[in-house]
Amino acid sequence: MIKFIKSIIKNEEGQSLVEFALVLPILLLLLCGIIDFGWIFGNQLLANNASREAARYTAVHYYDSTTDDDQATAAQIVADRAPTLISPTVTLTPSAGSVTIKVSSQMDVLTPIVAAFFENGKYTVDAICVMRLE
Repeated sequence: MIKFIKSIIKNEEGQSLVEFALVLPILLLLLCGIIDFGWIFGNQLLANNASREAARYTAVHYYDSTTDDDQATAAQIVADRAPTLISPTVTLTPSAGSVTIKVSSQMDVLTPIVAAFFENGKYTVDAICVMRLE
């Protein structure tokens, strides 16, 4: 009986498989988090740059056209500069001596593991830029 118990204790054939099964969910969460963080960060940079380009164009050409034309042009600039944003909402707000462009868009989170942490698996990207009129 003692010999049988010693053979069971020394038998470690499945140990690495059990350890891998315990560590795998953590590794998958980390990998998916890195992928989604890069995706979200990249789209945030695109939204920031697109709002800056639209605000700059609108500030330079503000007196050349109407507010509706500026709104449409700003929306087109954002769509051209940030093609991965799905139907972004572009809001143009003129104020005394400046113009504000706000870009907002819902984007899908890529991996289902990280999507479980967000409402409906979507993340909202927001960018605001204020530019002085010229």
